[in-house]
Amino acid sequence: MKGSYVHLRLGLILASEKQAALVAQPLAEATQVRLERFEHAHEALDFARKKRPHVVIADFERFGAAGIYGLADLMAEADAPVILIVRDVSEWEQEQFKKLGVFHVFEGNFRLSELTDKVTLALKRRWRIGSSDRLPVVSV
Repeated sequence: MKGSYVHLRLGLILASEKQAALVAQPLAEATQVRLERFEHAHEALDFARKKRPHVVIADFERFGAAGIYGLADLMAEADAPVILIVRDVSEWEQEQFKKLGVFHVFEGNFRLSELTDKVTLALKRRWRIGSSDRLPVVSV
């Protein structure tokens, strides 16, 4: 009998409970990403150090006073594509996002399908970048 395995990828979402509730289930179904939610940047940073997520989705406001520096720390620890959700940011912050290598920035309102597409693309990018601990899943 031939079986198959579903490889759930691990994602990190730095957002409020309400924001996460809107995206977690649909993303899990569409992209096979299990999102771990955190409200505070320092908790997300600790998680990233231990678990190495495949993708990071973050509400930029959650970085608080740390701002760009908090984002840079999380990106360094996670070593994964980062998708930011922002409301109002300056041109300087936009430039910093580019310099840091943020995968995509959603400003204001966006469709869940757009987020799903970007997460899918980010996961493909992650796979191409490669990492020795990201082995392909083989069915038995």
